[in-house]
Amino acid sequence: MSSIPGLPTPGSDVQILITSVNSSPPCVLVELWGNFSQGKKAEYQYLAQDIQSPGEIFHEFDGNAGDQCFFQMDSTWYRCRIVSRHGSNYSVFLIDKAWMRSATRSMLAWGKKEHFLLPPEVEFCVLANVLPLSHGNSWSHTAMEFLKTLPGKSVKAYVQEILVPQRTFLLHIPCISKLMYEMGFAKKLSAEMFKDFVLQSLRSPSEAVVSTETQEMPVRNEPEGPGEQMHKQPFMYPELPTGTMVTVIVTEVTNPQRVFCQLRIFSQELKKLSEQLTQHYEGRLATCNIGPDMLGFPCAARGSDGSWYRCVLQQVFPTNTVVEVLNVDYGMKHFVTVDNVRPLAAEFFRMPVATYICSLHGITDKGVGWTAAQIDYLRSLLLGKTVIAKFEYQSLCEGVHYVTLYGHGNTNLNNLFSSEERGLLECEKSPGDYSKLMCMSAFAEKDEAQKQSKTKMSMQPAVIPAAQNLSATPSEGLRSTGSGISFQTQNSSNESRTAAFMAHMFPIGSALDVNVSCIESPNDFWCQLVQNAGHLKWLMRDMQTYYASSQFHPFVETACVARHPDNGMWYRAHVINRQTPHANVLLVDYGETKTVSLYDLRRICPAFLNLKGQAFRCSLYNPADPTSTMNDWDEEALAQFEDFVNTAASNHVILKCTIYAVMCNEQKVLFNIVDLETPFESVRTRMVALAKSVPPKKASESHSHFNGSYCYSTHNIKTGTEEMVTVTCVNGVHQFFCQLERNADVVEDLTMKLSTLCHQLKNAKPPTKCGTVCFAKYTDGHWYRGRIKATRPSVLVHFVDYGDTLEVDKSDLLPVPREASDIMSVPVQAVECSLSDIPASVPREVNSWFESNATEHKFRALVVAKDPCGKLLVELYNGKTQLNSTIKKEFQIEMQRQEQVVYRDPKPTSTSFDKESQKKGDLPSEPEIKALPKPADLPSKSLTSGMEADVLVSHCNSPLSFYVQFVREEEDLFSIVEKLNDGQSTRKTIDIKDVHPGDLVQAEFPEDSSWYRAVVREIHGNAMALVEFVDFGNTAMISLSKMCRLSEPLLKFPTYSTHCMLSEAAALGKEVVLDPEVVSTFKKDLGNGDKELTCRFIRQSGSVWEVSLEDSGMKVVCKVPTRGPTAFSEIISEKLEQVKEKPDQSATSSQMLPNKSTLCHLKPDFVEGQQLEAYVTAISGAQTFWCQFANSEELDKLTLIVSEVGNAAQHKPVDATSLSHGSPCIALYADDELWYRAQVISKNGDVLSILFVDYGDRAQVNVRDVREMPPELIETPPQAFLCELEGFDASRGSWDDGAVDALSDLIADKLLQLTVLRVTRGESHIKCFVQVECEGQVINETVKAHWKCFTNAATEEDVEGDVALQEEVLCAPTHKTRHVKLKQWRVSSQSTQPPLRMR
Repeated sequence: MSSIPGLPTPGSDVQILITSVNSSPPCVLVELWGNFSQGKKAEYQYLAQDIQSPGEIFHEFDGNAGDQCFFQMDSTWYRCRIVSRHGSNYSVFLIDKAWMRSATRSMLAWGKKEHFLLPPEVEFCVLANVLPLSHGNSWSHTAMEFLKTLPGKSVKAYVQEILVPQRTFLLHIPCISKLMYEMGFAKKLSAEMFKDFVLQSLRSPSEAVVSTETQEMPVRNEPEGPGEQMHKQPFMYPELPTGTMVTVIVTEVTNPQRVFCQLRIFSQELKKLSEQLTQHYEGRLATCNIGPDMLGFPCAARGSDGSWYRCVLQQVFPTNTVVEVLNVDYGMKHFVTVDNVRPLAAEFFRMPVATYICSLHGITDKGVGWTAAQIDYLRSLLLGKTVIAKFEYQSLCEGVHYVTLYGHGNTNLNNLFSSEERGLLECEKSPGDYSKLMCMSAFAEKDEAQKQSKTKMSMQPAVIPAAQNLSATPSEGLRSTGSGISFQTQNSSNESRTAAFMAHMFPIGSALDVNVSCIESPNDFWCQLVQNAGHLKWLMRDMQTYYASSQFHPFVETACVARHPDNGMWYRAHVINRQTPHANVLLVDYGETKTVSLYDLRRICPAFLNLKGQAFRCSLYNPADPTSTMNDWDEEALAQFEDFVNTAASNHVILKCTIYAVMCNEQKVLFNIVDLETPFESVRTRMVALAKSVPPKKASESHSHFNGSYCYSTHNIKTGTEEMVTVTCVNGVHQFFCQLERNADVVEDLTMKLSTLCHQLKNAKPPTKCGTVCFAKYTDGHWYRGRIKATRPSVLVHFVDYGDTLEVDKSDLLPVPREASDIMSVPVQAVECSLSDIPASVPREVNSWFESNATEHKFRALVVAKDPCGKLLVELYNGKTQLNSTIKKEFQIEMQRQEQVVYRDPKPTSTSFDKESQKKGDLPSEPEIKALPKPADLPSKSLTSGMEADVLVSHCNSPLSFYVQFVREEEDLFSIVEKLNDGQSTRKTIDIKDVHPGDLVQAEFPEDSSWYRAVVREIHGNAMALVEFVDFGNTAMISLSKMCRLSEPLLKFPTYSTHCMLSEAAALGKEVVLDPEVVSTFKKDLGNGDKELTCRFIRQSGSVWEVSLEDSGMKVVCKVPTRGPTAFSEIISEKLEQVKEKPDQSATSSQMLPNKSTLCHLKPDFVEGQQLEAYVTAISGAQTFWCQFANSEELDKLTLIVSEVGNAAQHKPVDATSLSHGSPCIALYADDELWYRAQVISKNGDVLSILFVDYGDRAQVNVRDVREMPPELIETPPQAFLCELEGFDASRGSWDDGAVDALSDLIADKLLQLTVLRVTRGESHIKCFVQVECEGQVINETVKAHWKCFTNAATEEDVEGDVALQEEVLCAPTHKTRHVKLKQWRVSSQSTQPPLRMR
């Protein structure tokens, strides 16, 4: 190995101090400079002093590239090397700093030779075996932020290689590379392959692409000759329409956005294809020319198992004659030598690729990548599993299909992954987090000194409120927008719940009375609510008593109690990090950070968690730069700020804190952006002149951004002042919105900027989550700033600059991009107001009159007062006329004066405990948990027979089960949904043990992450529950952590959905009504929740109302088709969807279930003249065959369930004595070793003769390969039906020997159009006499060439014998064509050709 004298050698372990990192985005390699000579620090310091007396300054022609000299910067001389020279201008590299600088002759001087004997203080290094994971071979923004945290860290490294000519060290640094792999933005290469790539990059000017310019590589396995050339021929991919559901095998999982799904119906064909490829290529000598210009070319490649597969060329590594290929049929990447690669022959393009690159719908990494643990969990959940995939839509720009995957029991695997990994999915890691991870993992040393807080702390004890029970469950540990820190903690091994603090969250615009408890700077200080001072006082007193004689125990929780190192008192604390024997803690009630001994930490009593963390983190609002939490305040500004706070405290003046916005800094720490005021002045006004002027930042350089919020402003409106306003929206006399006339130019400029930006964003994906900020198109066609208030049943957007809330189409929504910081920094222009001196409750006519007479009119507004949430109480004047007085006179309204009630805060007793209990070490008793409410606790809705109402259908299962909402109650429902999702109310979590079926809760709907009222239907284990959303009727399986207790006010409203069934549906019978086509048509007739229907309530049966529906005067009916058997999906849909029937329905349903022995009696119903599309599954004779309907979605679901039942460990072989002719069962099909439904034909000892009822073929199986059939599968009619070509009378002729083969060639593997001409019904089967058309031919006519008519009339005995013989072979097919079902998936009922898309 090569080495450099005086420096580490290859294979050695070293300690390196990272001094700088190349953070240029185009750089693919992680380039860094580090110091190996930390022990020679004194030598370099002496050298730095010695060179301050340089030699001769450069003359006109001095210095060439490569020369070593000195460079002067800021009056200091540095050693450097000249990189280039252009006349009198030089580019130099400072060898001890790794800096590039420009210089002139006067800045350069010669040095002595001995000054350059000491090696450079820093050496150029490359982080080994690490490359970007992204497809564009570039580091993500998150990765770049992580790399910026590395300088200054001292780490252990292994010298993997030294490239002497380039003086480059390839360092393997496990503590860094491991983190990069786990964070999901780096991939790992072998040492040899990484070296090849580095050498290739160093030779290439671009340095940034894996397949850089190289010479074409001829690979020869035989003597020189003409080489085979690859050709860029595209594969065919079957098109999957939106909404397609199909059974797939997950063949590869890279991350949730890259999952490879193979259509299971092709699995056997792909095995055969691999065998054919292997037979074609194995052992064959050939020449294949491969070059970098062939990336993306299809090829055949030999896998590690020795088999050959269809692949696409991905990367070329010329120095090692190795390439990377992607196996298109299985989704796996692997490296192969070029002698195991061949051009793909034309015949292997004929079969389409049936493996799709998929992304899990609704799953996102929040821009921080995926950890190794998350990916490992996902692989365990999906890899190699057979699941049902619903293809939601295709993203052409991303090249993926978004899918929802369903597993056993119809479990939504997307939701399962999301719920199990929610903590990781929602954790937005920041560069600070990554640095902290390194520190806590002993990968780096935290060299930043602990800041000393400047605090104003009140040490009086405080009390815990008795009425609160706000302890958080592990999944609900708070990520607070109020405190800027996540209080979620680790699991305690001996506690059922994880200790976690709750923190304050305030509505933007709130005006709060506060004390300032801790000051770091005007950018970072902590406040406490004055109103809670008594609670905190009692809490502190009780904690001192409780922990006075406590003993230290091994500590595991991050939420704890800590002894203050200065005053010895006990405080509630959150552990930031531990560095034995000390820990850094945040005192959550004061905001102060302290370093304490681990022996001064105690487990927190659960009762001490009830009170929220009393300190919330703030940053001073600076109108000069409202988009930043990091304003440049100097020492004078800090002194002024402290003086303002101290003066108010010493004079016992309460500070008014106004919340303007919630923002986060570059470490994603959240702050409340506030102004502090006394009755006499504002600290913002005092300090605005002291804020240093800083250059405006580009959007990409902004050090902070809005946390999904707009900036709110008081617009410097003072009580007692007058403003000219325009009323933009009126909800009533106590809530209307105005714009200030003095801000008219701001509104106009904002509208113009929005118009320009939204035109550029027209193709962006619209936001869908409730509470998200957005841009929305108003009814006037212009774009405005908004916030999504609701997503179900339709999208509601609140236009923040005007105050109104309207329903908006999803296509009229746009996301807020990162570059919109200037638009987002403009304060919200709508000012919320209320008319003063008007009673709280007024008649509806008052609000209607005010709306029509005030909207879009200009007024003079006198500000009388402000309420605590920031709303202005105003008097409106039109000229000299006061609207407040006009309303009171017009409607004869008088104010009812009441005495003001002053709240006095008695000491609650929830944590009071006597000395005896203290001696025993008992914990304070917690308040008794109140039982969860039931649906019966809600007000009942008055419905009577014969009543009619306009309704919307909110959810539909079938004509026998759907839910309606009254149009007149729509606003009330929206109001409830808004209250549930306003983000400000405190959600009271529920302990798992307190949840039971029938409990009424509020639950988060997985599809839109919004909260709704729900009733618990089923509990599944300790983590999941099936809930029904009572105001809509739909159900969902959710995590128990996504349920909370309903607040009392939300129990005062009735349920807003009514369970109904169509009156005429019951008479038609369940099999008919639950046919998929009937259900689908019925749902279309009802609309997507947006069609108003007239509903007449006829009678109530249990909890379900029989109703009739009309659409614009036309009666809505069940449209029963004249087609095949009752479909599978609705008959067992409740089972698949895990929806529990209502009690009154259960009895009815159970009576309708067929007996096990009646499987073959659930016969399909055909009518003469019926036309249908089908595939043949088995051929029994020259004119008799079995078919399945072309739409095989039901069959795929059925097959998956049967397979799971057959493979289940608890399903043992059946007792042979229990089986007889006609018994239903599940049997193993020998050809593909899969399980299918069957029916016993005969029995001979342990050998059974069976008919596979869904295919029509027969087999002999051993009883050990037979399982009992579950009742829910017996309900489903056989999927195969018997057909016979019409026009051939066995009494008048016979078929020649080639007839069966001819029929097979004509109809096997092809889509058939059948016309049912007549139907015969026997005890065991129905037979359809059909005319068959296929590919333009009438098969009945084509096969006549193989039919021979008798010359003489047959005798009666001959005819009877022929008929008996024919019946005998009906279930004994001569041609088994089970494989034809592989093609059924791709043909819709509207198309005769499978759609293929070239990719």
